[in-house]
Amino acid sequence: MTTGFAINAKRCAAAAALAAVTLTCATSANAIVYRGAWDPAFGAAFPDLGWKGEASFYVPDACLALSGTVLNTDPCSSGGMSILSADVDFYSLSDPGNPAYQETLSFAMPSTAVISMTVTDHTLSGVDGTFLYWVPSTLPIAGGPYTDFQLFFKTDVAGMFYFSHPENGPPTWGVSDYNPPDGKPLIIFTPVPEPGTYALMFAGLAAIGFVARRRQR
Repeated sequence: MTTGFAINAKRCAAAAALAAVTLTCATSANAIVYRGAWDPAFGAAFPDLGWKGEASFYVPDACLALSGTVLNTDPCSSGGMSILSADVDFYSLSDPGNPAYQETLSFAMPSTAVISMTVTDHTLSGVDGTFLYWVPSTLPIAGGPYTDFQLFFKTDVAGMFYFSHPENGPPTWGVSDYNPPDGKPLIIFTPVPEPGTYALMFAGLAAIGFVARRRQR
């Protein structure tokens, strides 16, 4: 009986060690997908237009071990950096809750047009890149049905080019303000854990549950 108790104690200790190691790995694993969000006013071109957005960025794991500006051509990436997708929500600054003045532009096709990414303390803090295609808008406050938008990123700031081609009148083009009245369109970057990270976390929780059950017995 003493021998059985010793074996069980060893098993519990081993499970506890496994749980500790697993949870440590889960919390320290580098995420390679980041989500960036922003919410500024567009600027003088469309004075009542607000645009909040969210984009996903892919950075090779090895690049997060570096610091500062990391080029997409560097060995850690070799062209692997990309902008996965983005959604931009247009809304009226004067009437934000009115659905008649709301629209979502979806940039669903990934883009590898990334020059570099900025890494600070092993965390993504900036992206220099763009989508290479345009998405049309139909909102009057965003130029009506004749205006297309292209989303780009300059370090920690989001921006949009626009091109208007009305049926009557000359075409116009420009870019969103970097300093609208409500402040710069700064991007807040947040790591998104990989599926493997979730698997490690669940394995750690399962091991902890096993230890708890053994102790109850």
